[in-house]
Amino acid sequence: MYDVLKYINENLQNKLTLEETAERFAYSKWYFCEAFKKFAGITFTDYVRHRRMQLAASEVMAGKRFTDIAQDCGYDTQSGFNKAFLREYGCLPGEFKKDEQYYRKQYEERRKMYSVSDRCEILKRMTIEERPDQLFKSAQRDFYYLRGAYKGYEQERTNENIIASGLCEVLENVPPLIYDGELIVGYNYGNIDSYDWGNMAHLKDDWSNIKACMKAGGFTDQELEEYYEKKLNIETLFDIPPADEPISEKTMELEKDITVLSYLITSNHSVIDYEKVLTLGFEGLLKEVEKYYEDTPFYRSVKKVCMAACSLGDKYAQEAQRLLDNQKDEKRAQELKQIRDNCRIVPRKPAQTFAQAVQSLWFAHIINTWEDYINANSLGRLDQILYPYYKRDIERGILTKGEAFELLCCLWLKLYRDYDVQQSCVGGCHQYGNSAVNELSYLMLDVTEALGFVRCLSVRYSPRTEKAFVQRALEVVGHVQKGVPFFFNDDVMIPALTDHGIDLEDARGYTQIGCVETVIPGKSNPHAVSGRCNFLRSMEYALNNGRSIINPELTPGLATGEPESFKSFEQLKEAVLAQLGNMLESTCQRVKYCIKPAGRHDLRPYKSLLTQGCLESGRDFNEQGAKYDYYQIDFMGVPNLADSLEAIRELVYKSKRYTLEQLIQQLKNNWPDEAMRLDFLNKAPKFGNDIQSVDSLAAEIVEYGCDKLKDLSAKYQLDFHAQPFTFVWMIGEGRIGAASPDGRRQGENIAYSVSPMQGRDFNGFTALINSLCALPTKKTPGTTSAIVEVEPKLFSDKNIPVFADIMLAAAEKGLSNVQFNVADADTLRDAQLHPEKYRNLAVRVSGFSQKFYLLDKDMQDHIIERTKHKYI
Repeated sequence: MYDVLKYINENLQNKLTLEETAERFAYSKWYFCEAFKKFAGITFTDYVRHRRMQLAASEVMAGKRFTDIAQDCGYDTQSGFNKAFLREYGCLPGEFKKDEQYYRKQYEERRKMYSVSDRCEILKRMTIEERPDQLFKSAQRDFYYLRGAYKGYEQERTNENIIASGLCEVLENVPPLIYDGELIVGYNYGNIDSYDWGNMAHLKDDWSNIKACMKAGGFTDQELEEYYEKKLNIETLFDIPPADEPISEKTMELEKDITVLSYLITSNHSVIDYEKVLTLGFEGLLKEVEKYYEDTPFYRSVKKVCMAACSLGDKYAQEAQRLLDNQKDEKRAQELKQIRDNCRIVPRKPAQTFAQAVQSLWFAHIINTWEDYINANSLGRLDQILYPYYKRDIERGILTKGEAFELLCCLWLKLYRDYDVQQSCVGGCHQYGNSAVNELSYLMLDVTEALGFVRCLSVRYSPRTEKAFVQRALEVVGHVQKGVPFFFNDDVMIPALTDHGIDLEDARGYTQIGCVETVIPGKSNPHAVSGRCNFLRSMEYALNNGRSIINPELTPGLATGEPESFKSFEQLKEAVLAQLGNMLESTCQRVKYCIKPAGRHDLRPYKSLLTQGCLESGRDFNEQGAKYDYYQIDFMGVPNLADSLEAIRELVYKSKRYTLEQLIQQLKNNWPDEAMRLDFLNKAPKFGNDIQSVDSLAAEIVEYGCDKLKDLSAKYQLDFHAQPFTFVWMIGEGRIGAASPDGRRQGENIAYSVSPMQGRDFNGFTALINSLCALPTKKTPGTTSAIVEVEPKLFSDKNIPVFADIMLAAAEKGLSNVQFNVADADTLRDAQLHPEKYRNLAVRVSGFSQKFYLLDKDMQDHIIERTKHKYI
């Protein structure tokens, strides 16, 4: 039946009859009818009509003549086509087109209400265009941090004081910058990815370029020499303890085979308690420090940073006054006065207005990124944090909705980067479970659409979320067409978090960082993507008795038996799961090994100040001081492993078309028999098509991994969170893995997260969503991530209500996280050939969106090859 559905979808524009299709696949008519209905859930005739009508709707909106569409869909008469269309959509083709055009007109009218101001259009051009001053300004942070760290070392030779002194030196010495037209001020070293100023392993090799850049920015030769020497020797300042326990031989073998990798992320993946900065100010936070204060390096470092943070607004107030003294334009003079007055209050004191709240939040954020760089340091639930100030100002008549829109545009522009994983979140629920959607939730969606660039924004929803909000979020996806916003289901995420010991009220406040990682804002250190485990390699080891096919000198796996001993599919599956358990054990062991040295090296006094648990316990953010300290472990290759198991079950154990030994020889030699490879690729069901046999295997694999992590959490006295997610590693993992039984050749990428392998999900959008819902998502608090590719014609305003219904229904069935790419393959191929024509084309890559022309060819090919869904 899998091949039957594929054949139908490839021949929708040809004449399809039940009799001919049954005969083509060697079925009797009676048996074919029964088997098809059991497999697809509807009759052959209804299935074909449904698929054709979805294709017809796209062609209607494309302007094709109705008579031609009817003919394409296999109808001899226009009236027959009209009846079928009416049955599907409740209206005739002409009415359908008219309604769609009406929806589009409505949308255009709505856009006129809050269009981007001239000010923000100018700031947008400034932001997106590379400015020559950005590189050397990026160096300023690093230069002052190094200088301060060395000063701190001379004052008090503790890691705490070295790091706190570095951050304080940045706060005290980086000059304030206010660009013309800005309403929200504070320079944060821009959209620079050319150099990682915080981790230059190749400083000597790059020094000539770095030196030229810094010199152009005004650094003296003496300062450059100081920078170079301090950068080279910075590690000698720190006192780093050894790890608590050794690494096992098996773990080292797995790392050599690059099957498991653990980094223990300690940097730039956080959402701190921004709300506390707005409500208390840093002077109020200083009183909190005093409440818990003891004369230890930890408390001294936190207090030092808090005192330095108080003065950031003062510097900008002085700069605003300097500009005001020379300002001749009356309107700009009034704006500078407001900036000056706001910065005299925040972030030192509590915010009193919406504008002050936005300004204070931005100051708090740039300090957070100065501590350990921008990357995935995120902002959290901005509609909840800022709403009290918005509501109060609106009620007092000192703020209009249009003014709030412009201030949010200014904030979005401040956050802009080509690679943006500074997450913000809207929607969701309050601590007592009721909907938290408010006017700012909608306004932030409006701002995202109006600016039209990539701004990392997620939407929390549940089956109880008002449909209008889900529709509006989906509209933004369709109109912006850059993969934002993306969606998280509260009814999955909250139970997954509470199952891992997080209080219900705290779990209801969850948000995202970076790509899709889950965090409790101001209360947790998630150690995102700390462990990576390629599940597909468990098949390689099971078929080779623990040995590596790629590196035959290595035996990273367990001795689970030679393949001839697997007399049944269940025995093979048990061997695969045993290998998988061993891989996860090594992943977690490596994380445990890294905790002590990494924590002492990467102390975070600012995050400790703004994360519950740290002040109370006297422990740093990276020394397990947070109220919730957990470690997210990435599950990679799940769809490939499920497809591989199903292919073996169908073709080796069920039909006995091939032997296991034949398959193993093919894998060792990278599928020399193309006909056999195509059988394994095409003759067995694949994940992503709502086919129970393979979907249940994927679910079993994920569930096994989650249960194993629970056991390992108890063993290592740590909290490991399952996260089926690959980031961008699906390409690299594919390069280093052997060929696999799902028909994948050696070197080809594996699937993205839990999205089906490219091209294998042919049964429509709804079928794909059903497969995703089959996974045990309530066991994966790190989120179960998927990207769904949709043709722009399908993601039309007319279809948005249908998509909203599907999303709300899927939320009840267990859908966790979904991200949309709205792009067609032809456009992407043309963009690959002519990048100069598509400079603003952005796509969903992983948990982030990126301009297509900035991706390397391998990643571009990967995205092009993903199935672009044309049918609901």
